[in-house]
Amino acid sequence: MLRQGWVLRALLFLMMVLSSALPASVHATPIGFLQTPVPEGAAGQTVAVTRVVSGILSYARWPTEPAPLRLCVAGTPRFAGGLSTLPARSPRRMEVLRITGTSAASEGCKALYLGRLEADERRRLIASARGQAVVTIDEDDPPCRAGAMFCLHVAANSVAFELNLDAVSRSTVRIDPKVLLLSRRGERT
Repeated sequence: MLRQGWVLRALLFLMMVLSSALPASVHATPIGFLQTPVPEGAAGQTVAVTRVVSGILSYARWPTEPAPLRLCVAGTPRFAGGLSTLPARSPRRMEVLRITGTSAASEGCKALYLGRLEADERRRLIASARGQAVVTIDEDDPPCRAGAMFCLHVAANSVAFELNLDAVSRSTVRIDPKVLLLSRRGERT
């Protein structure tokens, strides 16, 4: 088990180093992972997305620990209803803020959750977070082409995400390689 963790960390590090060596015009292929199973009931997908987002944020390390961690929600999210409950379950003090058409950095966002948006607005918000200490999570870009760090895939029975190594490597936020283990935890629940 310990050996697998070391190999996983080494693999992620190697991928991040290789992706950071790519020119900015080359889009690195995202890596996908099976995630949390969806609980039964009408709100099951929202519960599963909340778990995945909480897990992602728990593996993020900002250059300066944000107090509180401001999670900004932009666009029209379909599965973000449970995000307002994150502060009660997270070890970090958090606040959830809805933003419209502004930059993530100007609002003091440390995490940016994107719902349905026009393509130009999505690109502008992600670009405003690039190079900043902001984790970007997109629920409406399954191929992860707009440049968010994490892109969710929400299905009837599971929630998966793509990890965009290029976006992660260019961020000032460090993502612990253990984020890759979220899929194993999800399979056991």
